[in-house]
Amino acid sequence: MTMQFDAIYQDGVFLPKQPVALPNGTEVHIAIQTRDGIDDPLAGVIGICDGPGDAADAHDEYIYGKREP
Repeated sequence: MTMQFDAIYQDGVFLPKQPVALPNGTEVHIAIQTRDGIDDPLAGVIGICDGPGDAADAHDEYIYGKREP
């Protein structure tokens, strides 16, 4: 079962902002996504290597040795 709900983290505990229909003691897996605007999963790797400035435009040439018309 998958549930999504907003919560607040306080004193080491996640506090749901609305009731959650689970019995006490239910084990769950939690995936955290904060609301601070970090939405780009590649943000941490953008710009970490040197490469040609036209890599996006000349992708096929660099990969296959030819440019698409």
